Amino acid sequence: MHDFAFWRSTLARAPRHLRPWLSERGSLTRRLISHFPDFSLRVLRQGLYPAHQDEGRFFSSPAQSLATREVLLCSADQALVFAHSITSPDSLRRGFHLLGRTGSKPLGALLFADPTIRRSRLAFCQIDRRHPLWQKAVAAAGPQAAILWARRSFFYSGQDQLLVTEVFLAPFNRKPTP
Repeated sequence: MHDFAFWRSTLARAPRHLRPWLSERGSLTRRLISHFPDFSLRVLRQGLYPAHQDEGRFFSSPAQSLATREVLLCSADQALVFAHSITSPDSLRRGFHLLGRTGSKPLGALLFADPTIRRSRLAFCQIDRRHPLWQKAVAAAGPQAAILWARRSFFYSGQDQLLVTEVFLAPFNRKPTP
C-alpha cells in the first residue's frame, strides 16, 4: 500500500456536507451525473509531463515524464471537480492502454467498467495555494477557496498503476443552505 505523506485516510476534519462526496468508492463521475443532469467534461491537457513532487516517488523513475490527463468535471458552465491522473508511459501500452484514447469520455467510465481493475483505499488532503494542483484548479476554473479538499487513490491493472487525484471546487466548499 502506498504512503501518501500528508494525505490522510480519515475524513475527521472534512466538512460534514462534503464527506459523502469525498468518501464515494464508486464512480465519482456517475454520482455527479446523477446530481447534475447538465454534466460535462472538459479536457484541459493530456500528454507527457513531469510529475509533481508528491507524486513522482510512486513511479519507478520519479524524474521521468508521466502520462498525464487533466480535466474539469462541470455542471453547465460551473466547474465542480478538477481531476488529475498520471501513470507511466509504459502503462499506456499495457494495463491502461485505453487511457490514451479516452478523448472527452470520463476516465471513470473505463475504470469502473473493467472488473479486473482494482482500487486502493482513498486518501484525503486539504490543499492550498502552495500545492500545484490548487494552482492548476484555479488556473482552469477561476477563483477558489483558499483551501480545497482533494482525494486520491491508485487503480491497478496487473503490475501497472494509475494515480487519480480529484480536487473539489467552489460548489462543494460552500455550506449547503438549510
